[in-house]
Amino acid sequence: MLDRALSSRVAQSEEYNFVAFAQDQAYREANRALLARAFAHLPSPFFQVDVASGTGLVPQEISALCQAHGKHGTVIGLDPDRFAVESARRSTPSNPFCTVEFVEGRAQDMARLLGGRIPPQGVDYVTIHDALHEIEEEDKPAVLRTIARLLRPGGLFSYNSAFTSAAMEVAAVVWGRWKARAFAILGGKRDREVKGLITHTPEEYRQMIADAGLTVIHEARRTVQMSRRALETIARYPRFVYGVFADLVGEDRISLAEKSHALIAALDDLGINEVPRVWHELLALKPLPT
Repeated sequence: MLDRALSSRVAQSEEYNFVAFAQDQAYREANRALLARAFAHLPSPFFQVDVASGTGLVPQEISALCQAHGKHGTVIGLDPDRFAVESARRSTPSNPFCTVEFVEGRAQDMARLLGGRIPPQGVDYVTIHDALHEIEEEDKPAVLRTIARLLRPGGLFSYNSAFTSAAMEVAAVVWGRWKARAFAILGGKRDREVKGLITHTPEEYRQMIADAGLTVIHEARRTVQMSRRALETIARYPRFVYGVFADLVGEDRISLAEKSHALIAALDDLGINEVPRVWHELLALKPLPT
């Protein structure tokens, strides 16, 4: 579980948040493609839960798909960050085809938080896009089991992540140079005794999902070209910044603003204008009873 001090350091705010990066066209298209694959199999009406919903990208895309294809649905977004939830509520209104709600809370508590909202037969679709890696390591299996339990038989689950061992396989040197230069700007050194965020392989995530009782029906690695603008905006997302500098000696004594500015300055120093990153994606279903 995140301790209170860390929770405050990764909390979003008006100045440092995920909003701008979530508007990046390439990033949205990567998510849209996976959502559209699942959406084609959803009934009308459908009931969806978006876990770790952030500032509302997935509900926004699902709402647009409903309007485009004439399907009706309800989407509940769940996220622990108050700023993200409030931002999502402002930017993701319901429409005649899609009812959208947001609930503040952790994925670990979803069964309790969604109690009384879930249809008796279960949920048609659960999403956790670009966020499973942010859930505490010891909680990941339980979160996935809860998702499987909430799904109706035949219900769908989709996941993607830009934080697997495959994420930087196309341009590992560039990503490494960016981090190293940001460290140098801050005059800091890497603490090799500190473990950064645990990075799983795509195969490990696939196995976690299978162990939860879901059957994988689609898997792919999708390369997203991250523009200079996208890199600058992700450098203003507190959780990303924390992940980059988790193994910096004395990182807790350096402000979020200083770290963010160092990342952006490093882009200038290195002349980085675009860099690819690989998203791992899966679509799974809950098997029908035999």
